[in-house]
Amino acid sequence: MTELPPQLVYDADEVAEARRLVICAPGALTRVEIFDPLRAWRDGGWAPVFYPFPGLDGRPLAPPLDIQAAAEEIAAFARAQAGKQVCLLGFSTGGAIVIEAATRLGPKVRTVAIAPGLPRAGGWRTMLAATRDVLGAALRVRSVGVRRVWLEYYRVLLFGRRVLAHSDTRETSRTLTAARAARMVYPEGGLLRAHATGLKRWAGPRRRLPVPGHVTLLVGDADPVFSTAQTRRFAEAQGGLDVRVFPGHGHMLFLTEPSVFDIAREIFEGDPPAPAGASGVSD
Repeated sequence: MTELPPQLVYDADEVAEARRLVICAPGALTRVEIFDPLRAWRDGGWAPVFYPFPGLDGRPLAPPLDIQAAAEEIAAFARAQAGKQVCLLGFSTGGAIVIEAATRLGPKVRTVAIAPGLPRAGGWRTMLAATRDVLGAALRVRSVGVRRVWLEYYRVLLFGRRVLAHSDTRETSRTLTAARAARMVYPEGGLLRAHATGLKRWAGPRRRLPVPGHVTLLVGDADPVFSTAQTRRFAEAQGGLDVRVFPGHGHMLFLTEPSVFDIAREIFEGDPPAPAGASGVSD
């Protein structure tokens, strides 16, 4: 594995004083700002730690994302946090990273993955579905311009293919997409390759999860990237992960159902923190 400089971003003073840490990994073409709602968690003694993706949030574009390297850095940081409760939270490709990291840690660590990336990026089914959706978006906007096509495709990411069939999701998807357009990360300048290659190469966790039930997957039943059936098969293969499905939602659950962050907090705080002097994490 290529040796990389540290990538985690955090406030050292805040982390030192916190009783609880939540380590967050975003998804492809996604900034760590998606975790801004976690600022409200400070009232419960939480401090956030972020793993930014290549080319975003001050991180250089090269080298590209490596799932195993990211998971190992997160796990090493978690193991060093004696006396603190450590939880992991990821979105999409970040979900794959935190699941992989969880296999390296002890049974007290809780993990939540929102619309998690699947091994080999979902394989040929996901590749064909994404190709169809992007081509459909290009036909609807009658353009091959990356930004115009991406904004149309983003609507499908929000609510799935049903966005085209129902007036409420059509309008809501337009509103949400327009609101994010100014801060949208587009698949340009090598970003998509730098973010997606790692998930395509990831064959799944190399180790068994200490407690599969301590990993929760939050998914939309209309996710056009990774279907609910694909996610359930993955969950079963990992020993029976907790899968919670949100009807009527697609891949971008953090936008269409912001309560996922409240749910994550409830899951994390449902277990008592590790006792003083023990980190609750291990090799």
